Amino acid sequence: MNRSRLALSALCASALLSLLATADAQQAAAFRRFTLRDGKTFYGVITTKSSTSVTFTLQNGKPSTQPIRALSEPDQQFVRKWTKFKDDLLNNAEFASLTVKEMLELRGYQSFEFDIEGNHIFVDGEVGGKSMRFMIDTGAHSSIIHDGSAKEAGLEIGPYDQEIRGVAGSQKAAVTRISVLKLGDTVVENRKLLATDFVPIGGGPGQFEVIFGADFLRELDAVISYREGRIFLKPDNIVKKAAPEGKPAPAAASGPKADFRRWTSSDGAKTFQAALVEKSDKDATFRMQGDKLVKLELDKLSEADREIVTKWSKLRDDLTKSPEWRTLTVKELLELRSYQSFEYRLEGNHILVDGKIGDTKTRFLIDTGAHSCTMDYKFAKETAKLEVGKLGETMVRGIGGEAPAAFTKIPVITLGDAVIRDRQAISAEIHKGGIGGEGNHDALFGAEFLRELDAVINYKEGRMFLKPDNSDKPDSTTKPADAPKKDAAAPAEQKK
Repeated sequence: MNRSRLALSALCASALLSLLATADAQQAAAFRRFTLRDGKTFYGVITTKSSTSVTFTLQNGKPSTQPIRALSEPDQQFVRKWTKFKDDLLNNAEFASLTVKEMLELRGYQSFEFDIEGNHIFVDGEVGGKSMRFMIDTGAHSSIIHDGSAKEAGLEIGPYDQEIRGVAGSQKAAVTRISVLKLGDTVVENRKLLATDFVPIGGGPGQFEVIFGADFLRELDAVISYREGRIFLKPDNIVKKAAPEGKPAPAAASGPKADFRRWTSSDGAKTFQAALVEKSDKDATFRMQGDKLVKLELDKLSEADREIVTKWSKLRDDLTKSPEWRTLTVKELLELRSYQSFEYRLEGNHILVDGKIGDTKTRFLIDTGAHSCTMDYKFAKETAKLEVGKLGETMVRGIGGEAPAAFTKIPVITLGDAVIRDRQAISAEIHKGGIGGEGNHDALFGAEFLRELDAVINYKEGRMFLKPDNSDKPDSTTKPADAPKKDAAAPAEQKK
């Protein structure tokens, strides 16, 4: 093997060790409590596993191999899902610093920063070449456009022979056809939308002109992240016009040359093609064509190229090339970041999740368009037996205009491990309004609580993610039994 290949092998090995390296503090933090089927517990870190057994490193540093079947059922499932790749990511400091935005953009999503006003999500887009403000609404079965804005954009509107329903009742709508709708790189062409008057619901010019509903959110595999104030879409999911005959669309670059680019010297006199493979504060190492490795001081590069090197990350570069990274689901990525996920059901385009209000089982409709939690009046008063005021003491606003509502005290809402205590919500006759009959859902889980719990909604995988640690659940530090103890008994070595 020639010297350049030896150097390349050594560099790759060094990079891999760097990626997988774990500081002592991180290693200690990775210890997990495991339970055996006989009830005994121990703290350990998984190091390897086979189809039938798993090997741990215990807190005293000694290895312990156990048959997987000797563990409790939840821990058996944990072990079966465990991979060395995910474990290394979990204990990698740079990965821990990646935002949801950075993780998803590494997976091909395009993100848009949204504004939150009154708990509603807004993004800017275009319809028919005219700039419009979109409200993102998971509770809207279909996307809708303000009729006045549609006319200004030159769209033809049919007769008002359609009816749309919302929390406040119903109102008339008409069918219109849009030639093109744009959100960033996402282009939706030649689609039918419903058009109605948004003024009664607080919309229209200067407010919002399009309700971007669950129909498009599902089609675009949308991910909504409250923590970062971003919505992520997959533009490639929209069927694009076929390339003209004889002119096939260009294929994406692949293989070892895909990461090569042109670099320029500081004086602009020289350029070279190379791939960046390593960097330090003072220099950068490039792989030249022919696999030769060359190290250059940063001040010998142009200012623009120095900025690229500064922003470049070995971890991110390795992840984009890793087949295992590309197979990780959004669920696996977010659960690596301590999110709890809930598999939801879709009825029509509505997201439904089961939880509790007090001790009463409750089916929630996840609604980014709802300002706060809104329960059905009859459910709140008769089924959940909550302290409910008088209908009409406040109003709820939505499709259909306004409807009477009552202030309602909620002792506790529970969704998985997330707990919200002692809150004031409202109750209205939402079943009467027609957005969900009895048995469909009991309450709207609105943006107020979604923001508080750093919710992430993922249409592609049919999951919603919450950060239970943001909620009002009891502090886990009050449960000493759950904290690792240095003198925790090590499990006896068991034979398969």
